[in-house]
Amino acid sequence: MSNKVGLSEDPPLGFIGLGVMGEPMCRNLARCSGRSVIAFDQDSAPLNRLTKIGVLAAKTVQEVGAAEIVFLSLPNGDAVSAVCFGKEGLLSQLDAGSTLVDLGTSPVALTREIALQAMERSVAFADAPVARTRAAAEAGT
Repeated sequence: MSNKVGLSEDPPLGFIGLGVMGEPMCRNLARCSGRSVIAFDQDSAPLNRLTKIGVLAAKTVQEVGAAEIVFLSLPNGDAVSAVCFGKEGLLSQLDAGSTLVDLGTSPVALTREIALQAMERSVAFADAPVARTRAAAEAGT
């Protein structure tokens, strides 16, 4: 079996935040989803590792906005806010009908604001905090 992900004609999946939890979750998404995955992180090291299995490396958050479903795995609410809001923020890039999934433990007020702004843009939003370990993320459990 090849380690390369299969690229499909479906819109790509997106992943922002390739830290302790994000990198292994993105790897499993790329290997198991049957879809192409485009990812962004400020640190090029995890991107370089993931491109070896076929993940597309985005140079900016805005490039990930082309994805049909975008997963955020960011360290705190400030990082989530910085990625989502503003003229060049992710929410302004996502097409109507796309989905944004926050895998972090963001503050309630921020989560509500993201949900409201997503709804105004006809973007689905899921608050789905991860509560396990890196080993679980690596195992895909």
